Amino acid sequence: MSRPVLPALADYVADLEQIWASGILTNMGAFHQRLQAAVQHRVGIGQVTLWNNGTTALVAALAALDLRGEVVVTPFTFPATVQAIAALGLTPVFADVDPDSGTLCPSAVADRITTATSAILGTHVYGTFCDTDGLGRLAREHGLRVVYDGAHSFARRTPVFPAGPTSLGDVTMLSFHATKLFHAVEGGALITDDPELHERLTHYRNFGIRSEDVVSGTGLNGKMSEFHAAMGLRVLDLLDDEIDRRAELARRYAHGLRDVPGVSVIAGHGASVQYLVVRVDALSAGIDRDGLHRGLRELNIVSRRYFHPLCSDIPPFSGHPSAGYLPVARRFSAECLALPLHGGMDTEVVDRICAAITWQAASGRRWVA
Repeated sequence: MSRPVLPALADYVADLEQIWASGILTNMGAFHQRLQAAVQHRVGIGQVTLWNNGTTALVAALAALDLRGEVVVTPFTFPATVQAIAALGLTPVFADVDPDSGTLCPSAVADRITTATSAILGTHVYGTFCDTDGLGRLAREHGLRVVYDGAHSFARRTPVFPAGPTSLGDVTMLSFHATKLFHAVEGGALITDDPELHERLTHYRNFGIRSEDVVSGTGLNGKMSEFHAAMGLRVLDLLDDEIDRRAELARRYAHGLRDVPGVSVIAGHGASVQYLVVRVDALSAGIDRDGLHRGLRELNIVSRRYFHPLCSDIPPFSGHPSAGYLPVARRFSAECLALPLHGGMDTEVVDRICAAITWQAASGRRWVA
């Protein structure tokens, strides 16, 4: 599916030698501070804190907002998004997604808001941003907080986020896991425009410690180590070249699949090159997504049904009343397929994948006929 961007080993070893010489392995050392500043510059807005992974960061963001009761969330996301809500004893309430983008639909969210609702949690899907203006209006009308899972968002040139009062919600999470275009092996970040929340998150990341003598409230150990920060800095230097290479491959995918009925590229061929995702309309293609997934695997082409299953189908969340009727999200989950995409791929590999999809679809149509 992907391959992590890696710097020259000798360069990373040189960084390790610096870390060894300093004797500082974690606790916001020099590499951590440099990476935090570099991410801040690339993001373009808000204030950034680095974390040891995106899930920890998301749990911390929800906890720092002092939420209670219910959080309206998308079912079309990675399980960690909903698990972070449940980990804090909050109740996830599912709302359907937009039929074009697959992101949380403001009108569907409006139907789920009750007196118990305290927040909205949306996911920027495949690098496509939620309707932050629409969700922001809802939040203001009902006095709610807004949090974004932006794990797919960093695969863009600077500034990553457009300027505007609703771009970040109250806080946005980023993931720097090794499966992402930009990674620190493991890592994450939180971005907020709220200086008070930023300060709270800064201390929350380190057990709530404010000074040698003062510990304030709750917190956890969410610090990024120097080893991970050093990797992040090296990968950041390679990021724009990787984006250029992936964009070239994405254009080739789009060209190679342009004449395949029922198969459309919906992500990767645009501003974000985090993932290359196609959507399969079984009626037009002659094969459904799962059939294409199996057929490609038989040809040693690894694809991923992403996101599948829906979070609303995962126990114990599947028992919630809001999990029952989510037709748009269910269709996305049944039709989307992520294809291999990373800068180390040869263009000939893309051509072979496109040819395999074309052949599978044509065979299916002949069988249907």
